Amino acid sequence: MKLRRKSVLAATASLVAAAAFVGSVLLAMTSATAAIAAPSPSLYATTTPSAVPATPTATLDPIHSPGQSPSPTAASPSVSPTARPAPTVRESLVAQGTEPSIAADPFHPGVVAIVSENLVMTAERSGCSRPAVRISKDGGVTWGAAVYPWRAQCQDVHSVLAWGPDSRLWVGVKVGATDGVAVSVTHSDDLGKTWSVPWVQHFTNGWSGCFPAITVDDWPDSPNFGTVYVAYNWLPDNFGPAVAVIASRDGDNWVHTEVTLDSLPDYPYSWRIGYRIQAAPDGTALVSFYESNLRLWNPANMLDEGPATNIGRMGFEVARVHFEGKSLSVDKPYWAANVDHTEAQWQSALAIDDSGQAWLVVETNDHIALGRLDGRWREFSVSGQSSFKPSLAISGRTIFVGWHASDDDGMVRTYYTLSYDGGQTFSPPALISAVAWNPRSADVMNGVGLRENADFGGGVVYYAYGDARSGLAIYMAAIKP
Repeated sequence: MKLRRKSVLAATASLVAAAAFVGSVLLAMTSATAAIAAPSPSLYATTTPSAVPATPTATLDPIHSPGQSPSPTAASPSVSPTARPAPTVRESLVAQGTEPSIAADPFHPGVVAIVSENLVMTAERSGCSRPAVRISKDGGVTWGAAVYPWRAQCQDVHSVLAWGPDSRLWVGVKVGATDGVAVSVTHSDDLGKTWSVPWVQHFTNGWSGCFPAITVDDWPDSPNFGTVYVAYNWLPDNFGPAVAVIASRDGDNWVHTEVTLDSLPDYPYSWRIGYRIQAAPDGTALVSFYESNLRLWNPANMLDEGPATNIGRMGFEVARVHFEGKSLSVDKPYWAANVDHTEAQWQSALAIDDSGQAWLVVETNDHIALGRLDGRWREFSVSGQSSFKPSLAISGRTIFVGWHASDDDGMVRTYYTLSYDGGQTFSPPALISAVAWNPRSADVMNGVGLRENADFGGGVVYYAYGDARSGLAIYMAAIKP
């Protein structure tokens, strides 16, 4: 059994439910459950649930020295690309807050938005968050005043956002409902000055989960250009969370579907979280999610996946979504990647390149694993440190991967790598900043991170992340490849 990797925060977690605040009590950089070793590889060879395709799970192709090309496969990598000038990196403090999510307007270079939480704990297990949106028109050099799409209301701590055509900014969060929490979505057409009346989903029952993800189809030639998609989890029964997907072209009229789910024989329960969704240029979308198949599971203690003997497998599945205007459907998911510890569930990233190929990045074995879902994978690491919490962004043949790493003293640093040839070679991992911070100062619900991500805009990577070097704060790096 693999020993738990060095925790970035001390682990205690529970779920909080109150009239004004309902939220997942998670950790900044790690989950409350113990890191559990993956079952032996023989399990994957002998047990194939119907949700898994006949082809084997993509294997990982480690990068033994940073920037080295992967070992040749059936599709041999190209020669090393011509050397390029070093990227320029500008890191800045955005604001105090936690759990940032960033989006760059794909049609207006330099226009960037960040949504964050502003959690105030009123007791050990209850508090209030007012999701705040900040918009920059100059690539993050300066930021406008915080605006609050849900006004002064207390909401949960998992807000997300995405830009659509004509600078329509979509924001989603889970809000309190009579039977728990439910996804709520609103949008602004004037850079946050005014917001539409928040829409609250009515397709599924509320519960203590939700944890939404959002994307907009910004591919100009797509038949669903401008469509917004949201994925979220909910509890249809006591066997585990479901994967709900909703879509709309106008924010008022929505359609809904559910991903068809399965498990392993003798493991009837499944825990699912960490949903990501991205639109593809052909008018479809892809949704990814963490899943662990369990012998036993109790929704009253949902974060507890139990000991290693309780887990049949853990990793990520991906499914393709089809939107037909008045209907929504989804293909059966396929198993995309295995991971070796439960903490990997909190941070992954999904991206789709110009050719329509999907890429997924996860953490496993103290490394960052990146793969195109129809080919081999490769790993990144920093010598002597444990790598975790990856982010991913793709534009053309340029691929950005960002992540954090902690050393033996628990100090956290932030790294990135770039590929200029569609993922065949990568630059050595480089520091965003020389500053390291101690995560023990991030002692509030969810700590500093959890929903951080990266996005391309106007040829620049905008990478937002939580950081506790100066209190509970949100930082952004603007990286020009």
